[in-house]
Amino acid sequence: MTSITRYKLRKLLKYALVSLGVVWVLHLFSGQAFPDHMGAWFLLGLWTGVLEEFLFGHRFRSLAVPLQFLGKVLAVNLLTIGLLAVGWAFDLQDELPGGSTVIGRKLWNSEILRLVVQVVVVTSLAILVVQIEELMGRRMFLGFLLGRYERPEAEERIMLSIDLAGSTALAERLGDLKYFRLLNRTYALMTDAVLRNEAEIHKYVGDEVIFTWPMCDGQRDLNCLDLYFDIEERIRAHAGELESEFGVVPRYRAAVHGGRVISAQIGHIKRAIEFSGDVMNAVSRMLGLCKELNAGLLVSAELLNRLQDVEERFVVGPLQVVPVRGRRRQVNVHAVTRTRKA
Repeated sequence: MTSITRYKLRKLLKYALVSLGVVWVLHLFSGQAFPDHMGAWFLLGLWTGVLEEFLFGHRFRSLAVPLQFLGKVLAVNLLTIGLLAVGWAFDLQDELPGGSTVIGRKLWNSEILRLVVQVVVVTSLAILVVQIEELMGRRMFLGFLLGRYERPEAEERIMLSIDLAGSTALAERLGDLKYFRLLNRTYALMTDAVLRNEAEIHKYVGDEVIFTWPMCDGQRDLNCLDLYFDIEERIRAHAGELESEFGVVPRYRAAVHGGRVISAQIGHIKRAIEFSGDVMNAVSRMLGLCKELNAGLLVSAELLNRLQDVEERFVVGPLQVVPVRGRRRQVNVHAVTRTRKA
């Protein structure tokens, strides 16, 4: 099963579980300890996820976030209610000898209207919660909900930072608006590679993107190395479109390092989860040296020693020693290229 398939299945399960949570809360307010027909509400959540992910979600991505939410809610609920009405009408057709007028009166009774309201509320809240979680990122969303990052904690992580080569000249050539359209276009192209390699997007810093993995996830199948090359392949695959629209095919440089980082929630008016430590300083310095060393991807020797079977799919260049500001010891790095995909 591919990472993209797992992502889509997790998203469907997410919709189902959020729907169950919403139904349970609503029943608590109504005085019932446990809702009836949990299986039906679970299936409604799955149905909502299928409609949002495979049918309606991509149709609203060009809109502002509030309009995306309203469009998804209207489209999903109209189709869901329409199917409920059709099913209810066919059920009544079997029971009633009368014509359509009788069926119409039976169809819009208080019971079905109450069900319609419940369906609209549950699906709307499920879409809202999942959309907020996607905007914030799963790690940040769960971290805020569970209070995980209220206090700084140390964890083992891999950090990969990529930077657009020649960004200053590109910005001057294209102009601010067209330049940022180019950034957004390339960031959208990265999505498939990010999902395939199970990466988290930590933050965007102008034309720089910082990706991260828990150590075990980044090591698995060499995700932390494959991500950069998969991004480059996605950009090459759409080179014609980018050349036609912007007159350029962007090229990225990257650096990856791993080890102990400190993660914590910062800020009061606007909160964010940040990482700090030697790993972050080293990655920043390594990224700056990519141009000097004419390297596409620089990987720390420390991280390479923790990865298995690298030589089977990658060529590791000679050792380079990188001094890092604020550190007594230096970082040993290698330029890495990929010979074949997994």
